Amino acid sequence: MKHPFQGRKKNDPAQENTDSSEQSFAHKLGSFFNPEPQKEKVLRHEDFTAAGDPYYATVSAGYKIAGRVLWLFFVVFMVFSIATNYKEITYDNFFYLIKDFTSAADAGNNTYETLSYESDSRQTFTLYRGGVATVSPSRLSIFTATGRRTLRESSGFSSPYAISSDQYLLIYDTSGTTFSIYNSFARVYNKTLDYPITDACLGSDGSFAIVTRSADSRSVIRTYDKRFKELREINADYYVFDIQINAKENLLSFLYYDAGNGTGRTVLSVRAFDTLEQIDSVAFEGEFPLGCCYLENNRFAVVTDRCIRILDDVLETVELSDDYWNGTITGFSIDEEGVAVCATEASKNYVFAFDKSGSLLYNDTVDAAVSDIAVCGGYLFLQTEGGITRLDPSTEIREELPTGYGKMLIYNENTALVCGESKAEYLIFKNH
Repeated sequence: MKHPFQGRKKNDPAQENTDSSEQSFAHKLGSFFNPEPQKEKVLRHEDFTAAGDPYYATVSAGYKIAGRVLWLFFVVFMVFSIATNYKEITYDNFFYLIKDFTSAADAGNNTYETLSYESDSRQTFTLYRGGVATVSPSRLSIFTATGRRTLRESSGFSSPYAISSDQYLLIYDTSGTTFSIYNSFARVYNKTLDYPITDACLGSDGSFAIVTRSADSRSVIRTYDKRFKELREINADYYVFDIQINAKENLLSFLYYDAGNGTGRTVLSVRAFDTLEQIDSVAFEGEFPLGCCYLENNRFAVVTDRCIRILDDVLETVELSDDYWNGTITGFSIDEEGVAVCATEASKNYVFAFDKSGSLLYNDTVDAAVSDIAVCGGYLFLQTEGGITRLDPSTEIREELPTGYGKMLIYNENTALVCGESKAEYLIFKNH
């Protein structure tokens, strides 16, 4: 008679350890997602039931499962992020990330202090990431909103001009061939071209465009992606006066001036940013270009020496200002917050403005001569000899704060800055 255990192979110890390890891992994984409370940590489910609290036991089990799922999602997310962005994980990036936390805290806790910097009458100013950037032929400085200086270095530009976006600060030499791009703490890109730079713009995604010229062309437009790689360039036999990027829609638009029918004309050209292929264009005969900008709702604003135009996505005029009453333009502004022009004629001071949606905001006279103007949050900001006036077009309420001479920058709807030769003064308006 065959013994019940006869012929059975003796278990391999290594195999037993493997099976035990697999069972142990499976047991732990099952326990990790098991909705039953852990005995060693909380009461058992039946203990809750016996105590008459099955509802709380169920809620506890649900929170446990949700917590485990979130941890698993976090691990998968981290692995995926590291795998797809490993080239961006560098010491410098970590360094800038850590330093940027402090900068973000400054922007969130703005105390509106006065900013002081080296005195120079040739400085140019721009708002940058909640603070102010100043650049002169001798010095470049970047400040947070509380006045903390995050960058100070020699500029190397003879006649600098600065523009900014949420990501970068771009500075180019209006009498030279070099441009540089900065973040809050360092220069991240620098290039010298063959011919002088006449204009530049930044996209919200970090892309940018540079306008220069060549021996054979009045204008050369070069586009770059957010990794500072040059994409395309076009050569044109006309003068480009302003250029704008709509990164969301992959569009590049620019205003240029040419002879037209002999009286001169302004032309708006819209192209695909990545290929520079022409999409559409429109011409305004007998007008000289001043500026252009993308607004909300796929609308576009164009300012010439004759009027303000608001165009739709097919470049049809949907709003048109008066012809400034044949007055002399004393200032204008155009950005994503809106567009405005101030003009004088026969001792009268006119103001024309449209908001960021392209709707008419103001079309009337004001008491004092206006040297600069801006739109923000539905308000008009007017710089006069007496200071800065904030005008609410809907109520006609005016509030004027005295200040010295300097460049007006609008921080938000309640705050303006006046940047003088050696300091920037914050002006705080009432919060209506």
